Amino acid sequence: MERTKPPKKKLSENLSSDTLFTFTSKLEFLVNMLEKGIYPRYIYERIPIPNKTWYYTVAAKCFCDIPLGKIKTHLNWFGNYGLGLNKKFLQDLGVSPVIYIHHNSKWIIDALLKGRIENLKTHPTLPFLKRHLGPDFKQEEGGNYKQSFRTFYDEREWRYIPEDNELETSDKNTTILDGIKLVYKKNLKTPFVNSKIILKPNDIEYVIIDSLDVFIGLKTKLREIYQDDDDNYELMLSKILIADRIIRDF
Repeated sequence: MERTKPPKKKLSENLSSDTLFTFTSKLEFLVNMLEKGIYPRYIYERIPIPNKTWYYTVAAKCFCDIPLGKIKTHLNWFGNYGLGLNKKFLQDLGVSPVIYIHHNSKWIIDALLKGRIENLKTHPTLPFLKRHLGPDFKQEEGGNYKQSFRTFYDEREWRYIPEDNELETSDKNTTILDGIKLVYKKNLKTPFVNSKIILKPNDIEYVIIDSLDVFIGLKTKLREIYQDDDDNYELMLSKILIADRIIRDF
């Protein structure tokens, strides 16, 4: 009797993930998120209106909806530490994808210019508007700012926007770097301290660290956080990934 072969499963590349990622530059920042939760920080967004300067600032927490094998660029820009969090967990908190726009996104730009949105500060879609590409800056050690022209659309960004939040808008003539410096100072002097995201081990899919050299340090911190909970301590150890290996092997 001739044996028939089972049909081959068709494999396709994942374009999104069941995990949303957030990245940071230092182990201490990563441990702080695990121990104390994730606090929103003030962000600056320039709206791409032709021949106008218009921006808003709002307290938010941003995540990337990208597969693990596509995070190398983001590690390079944001830092080699991060968390991969369960998307359903974040959706239940109201985390939602942003709307990417450009200077020819006519229906949005017309609404902003012609006043069809009566009160921009209270409009629910405003803190989810983001330019799809353009210059970006990040502060480095020593206080200098690194510039890069980035395609923000590649981040597939989702945002947590707390309800107890005050969105500010302005048409003041200012540069993007000035705006980023503005919210940097605001986060230092008057940080947003409400509506943090509390994390439990089951909400966390991955813990990303820079290299094997810092594993012992993280292991010690996890033991402190879960000192009376051996099961969750072991569970958290199983979630650790090394950025060096992700960059090398994916």
